[in-house]
Amino acid sequence: MGSMLEHGLSPTPANYLVWFSYHGDSAPGLRAELERQLAAQPRVTQAVMEELHVQFFTADHEALSLREVAARLEVAVHEAIGLVQDTREDALRYGGTLAQASDRMGGEPESLNALLRRLAAETLEVSRRSEAAARNLAETARKTQELRHELAEARRQAGTDPLTGLANRRHFDQALREQLAGQRPTALLMVDLDHFKAVNDTHGHPAGDQVLCRLADILGEAAPKGAVAARFGGEEFSLMLPCSQLREAMNMAEQIRGRIAQAAVELPEGGARISVTASFGVAMAIPGERPAQLIARADAALYEAKRGGRNRACSDPPPPKAESVWN
Repeated sequence: MGSMLEHGLSPTPANYLVWFSYHGDSAPGLRAELERQLAAQPRVTQAVMEELHVQFFTADHEALSLREVAARLEVAVHEAIGLVQDTREDALRYGGTLAQASDRMGGEPESLNALLRRLAAETLEVSRRSEAAARNLAETARKTQELRHELAEARRQAGTDPLTGLANRRHFDQALREQLAGQRPTALLMVDLDHFKAVNDTHGHPAGDQVLCRLADILGEAAPKGAVAARFGGEEFSLMLPCSQLREAMNMAEQIRGRIAQAAVELPEGGARISVTASFGVAMAIPGERPAQLIARADAALYEAKRGGRNRACSDPPPPKAESVWN
């Protein structure tokens, strides 16, 4: 606890879990990652702590593994059903053949005739049991498929903001981490509604929720293929863009900003119309940059937009030749 406070970290359950595991070296890879962060900067930020918590202590990877296991099990069960059905058909044909042979051998010694009839009866019983086994396996396959769908739905819900339907912070952090780890051109837009507290204070929180949902709709509609739109927290949203040019990301920010400013939410009672604006911070990822560093730069640009009068988009000062850094 003392070392956490030295870094200015609140003793939240997530922070405590990361810090305790670091000192106890109980999470494989965590110590090396955190020491790498400490070598780069003297104090660990809250953004880094949240990233580490998502990376080492969420159940997302376990859910994905379960889904993959269920999918493999479903394939195996279907293969087993096919084998059982083939065996049943073979048994039926074999039983029919024995029955015909028994009929043709009516004049043969009674003992042989009785043996053949008994074999035919036993073969039909095997066929009946195989059919029952096939039904049981089919039911197992159905339940396994339902389980896979439930796992997929649970994973989707775990990464979705319940109010807006956009990705939540956890899903966004994972997507951004994977995007940067793949060394793919990336721009980050941080979006914050201007004077949102006044909306809640004047019209109530249900009206504020409608405004948030409207902004989410605009953000989701504007997001191109491969982008991830998320509710970052409260009235703050984020958009991860797969692009290599700062001007392209700024154009996108301006388009979304204009749509938000022109949109209005109509309240059912009294017919009041709520209009809002939003400020944007834009930053281009630098090759090798960590998610927390990119988020911090985009947040700094967002703060600059707020300080400059709101309802505007600002970009983080790019490094030399930032426009072509991904070329």
